[in-house]
Amino acid sequence: MGLVETLKSRFSRKRAGQDAVFALYHDLVGLARGQDLYKKFAIPDTLDGRFEAIVLHLALFLVATRDVLEGAGKGQLERDLNQVFLKDMDRNLREMGVGDLSVGKQVKKMASAHYGRLRSYEQALTGKDAQVRLMAALRRNLYRGEKVPGAKAAGLADYSLALYGKFKTLSAADILAAKTKGMVS
Repeated sequence: MGLVETLKSRFSRKRAGQDAVFALYHDLVGLARGQDLYKKFAIPDTLDGRFEAIVLHLALFLVATRDVLEGAGKGQLERDLNQVFLKDMDRNLREMGVGDLSVGKQVKKMASAHYGRLRSYEQALTGKDAQVRLMAALRRNLYRGEKVPGAKAAGLADYSLALYGKFKTLSAADILAAKTKGMVS
């Protein structure tokens, strides 16, 4: 069975596909919640800061792995990961006590922010002067223009570029097997 067929069978079978996508998402959230990130790079340890850290890690993975997967599977994995992300945001809002009438509006805002960040990080990662462009995107999105020491922002840009590079080394088989754990020591 070829890669496209494997992806189609893996991600179209409801249970297996959900398990694989959830495992990938869980790994990315685990990386984004690493306490060293918040201390080392001055990421605000707030709801917004945690949201931005998850979005950053999801974007790094999605941009890095776009060329690995072929055919319909490529778009399907991205759609599935984004769907799991948005469902997780919905669940978190409900757990925090946000009223049912407000959840949809909040998730819509989060989705818009996520897709905007994804485009922003993709432009930074795939263009010239990636470190400088990524640092500017991080200052604008993650730090929201707050005064953050240049070394902290530069360190987060370096960390992000290193993780992006590691994600780029993942094979289709690694992605299909949800092997993103251990990407950062």
